Amino acid sequence: MTDVTTALDPERVLGQAIAVRIRQLRRDQNLTLDRLAKLSGLSKGTVVTLEQGKANPSIGILCRLAAAFSLSVADLLNDHPSTVRLPIERTETRTLWTSAKGSFAQLHSSISGRTMFELWSWAIMPGDVFSADAHSPDTRELISVTQGSLSVVVGTHAVILSQGESVRLVTDQPHSYTAASDLPAHFSMAVLEHGGQRDPGPSSPATKMPGPVPQDTAAR
Repeated sequence: MTDVTTALDPERVLGQAIAVRIRQLRRDQNLTLDRLAKLSGLSKGTVVTLEQGKANPSIGILCRLAAAFSLSVADLLNDHPSTVRLPIERTETRTLWTSAKGSFAQLHSSISGRTMFELWSWAIMPGDVFSADAHSPDTRELISVTQGSLSVVVGTHAVILSQGESVRLVTDQPHSYTAASDLPAHFSMAVLEHGGQRDPGPSSPATKMPGPVPQDTAAR
């Protein structure tokens, strides 16, 4: 999920809403601040700052918190997620990242649980880079390019996808997406991530709250 703020709500409203939600979920799941920090891979100071409503979380931080609580990002942002599972359920599209150049990331639908599924659509404008931190171990992404061409980097591996091409990724290491030509890259993404298991080790340090960065750079 980003090092820039989300486009879902005004900064203060989103920060306060997430603060309330973190307190509620920590209480419901009987998690200490230390345990939540360990599960999310965030520093304890970042968790405290978020819970006090003193910061507006990036998409990357929302993703880490969601995985720690075994929730989808959509349910993390929802005060009253549905507990009744119907054969057919409408879902709400949420724009969670935009850039000054017009890039965006939209979350269309998701399923919470120990294994989480999410369906996204993206547009990356020429000159923008979306840089992502490592997700939980063995997180998988499926990407299909619908317009333009897309450069994908995962660790030391890279690939360029043209319109109509698809790829499978294991994104438990840093990765990034950029437009590979002077045209916007549009693509769909399905994410499978396992929740509640992020224990940072020597090669995966706890993440502190990022400082200001250019609007066209992000970390999912």
